[in-house]
Parts: sequence; C-alpha cells; structure tokens
Amino acid sequence: MDLAILLIRTIVLYFFLMLAIQLLFRRKKTSLADLLVAFMVAQFIVLAVDKPGKPLLALLLPTLFLLVLHMLFKPMFTRYHRNEDKNRISSIPFKPQTADVEMGVLDEVPVSKPMGPLPLPLILDGKVLDHNLEQLGKTRFWLKNEVQRYGVQRFKEVAYCSMDRYGHMFLDKKRT
Repeated sequence: MDLAILLIRTIVLYFFLMLAIQLLFRRKKTSLADLLVAFMVAQFIVLAVDKPGKPLLALLLPTLFLLVLHMLFKPMFTRYHRNEDKNRISSIPFKPQTADVEMGVLDEVPVSKPMGPLPLPLILDGKVLDHNLEQLGKTRFWLKNEVQRYGVQRFKEVAYCSMDRYGHMFLDKKRT
C-alpha cells in the first residue's frame, strides 16, 4: 500500500513540477532568478517525495508560495535596457554562454599543409640525446658549438634544446 501511495505522490509531484517549469520559462526572455526558483521548486518536490509521511499539501504550500512570490516580485528585480530601435524598454533576453578555454572545448582548425615531423629534442634536462644527434648526422662537438652561441658553456645548463626539420634550433636555459 505504501508503494502505491509513493508512486501516486511521485506522479502528482512530477506534473506539478512540469507545470511550475512551464510557468517559469514560458517566455524566451528568462533570468537567472527564474533558474534559481526552478531549482528551489525541484528541491521542494524532492523533499515531498522523500517524506511520504508528511501531508502533500503541507509540502506543496511553500512551493506554491515561492512561485507566487517570484511572479509578483520578478518585475522589480528584472534588469531593463532601452531598445534603441523603438525607443522603448524591454527586458534583457537570456543568451546561452559559450564555453571558454578552461572547459577544454577546441574548435577544429583546418590545416592547409600537412604538418611535418615535430622538432627533435637534442638536450633534455642537461643530458644530450645522442641517438637524436645521430639521426641528424651531427656530433656532440657540433652541438657544443651551437649551444655556445646562446651563451651556454655546459650541457648541464640547458633545460631543453631541440631542432626542427628546417635547422632552426630552440634552446631553453635552466633557471637558477
């Protein structure tokens, strides 16, 4: 018997929630306050389902009161701006926000040329990568002369050094 009452309460509360959401979001122009009230109404509904021993009316009254208060006082708290075209005041429409870089959303970038091989690391944390030097056909002596151009006397002073396929060298000195 308790399960049947719980199911009936859930169905009634579901329709009540859908009605409240329709009431809150009936216009295209909505506000953050509408969303906040919708969350509060949903929380009241969850409490009503979670407390099957309490009378349904006692749990729905605060929800109805919240909706009525919101509808009465919403015009006072809605921001307005002047519409330049018709010289009349209209509410600010809700605009969905775009994701920023921190969200990790990347747009696909068209590549006109195929990317070549990545730069080849020659020195990592002061250690020479001899096998990469061999791929370039270079020696440690050649590398020593190249890094001296950057004001580096010893390989241990280099955090990272690489060379791309065009022969351009990149060198990052260790911070002391």
